[in-house]
Amino acid sequence: MTVDDDFSVRFWGVRGSIPCPGPSTVRYGGNTSCVEVRCGDSSIILDAGTGIRELGDTMMKNGPVDTDILFSHTHFDHIVGMPFFGPLYCAENNVRLWAGHLLPEHRLEDVLCEMFVTPLFPIPIEIMAAKKDFNDFQCGETLTLKCGAVVKTGPLNHPNRATGYPIEYAGPPIC
Repeated sequence: MTVDDDFSVRFWGVRGSIPCPGPSTVRYGGNTSCVEVRCGDSSIILDAGTGIRELGDTMMKNGPVDTDILFSHTHFDHIVGMPFFGPLYCAENNVRLWAGHLLPEHRLEDVLCEMFVTPLFPIPIEIMAAKKDFNDFQCGETLTLKCGAVVKTGPLNHPNRATGYPIEYAGPPIC
């Protein structure tokens, strides 16, 4: 979907719960939730399902990556692609990670670090050389991202809380 030349959306994963690639999912894809919002030369990533692997490979072809990942929630199908997001392994990259559904009980960095631990995954998050900035906020806050996009966060009706991200950049928001 394209709003204009500077503001567009690409779906890298649209499935819930488990990836299901194959002939019956060619039209919409078989990866779990991952959406890229292009704001000029910058990208904002919504969720890190299995679709984030291919997105990361594509992003790295264009030089250093400087991006924001906004998690709607941290159920496994929305974070399972994180260990395979190539930009996390390169020191010249900057990745800002955001979550508005975890406080006060949890912090995003702690939740993700629990995934990157033996015996679940052989590489601890500390090995990932990219500069990582973990940002927890209260759902309902307005975020201004490095690319200039304004995100007015809001609650979603989902088990264990979730955050919606209407994104404004040079015009009406993408919701």
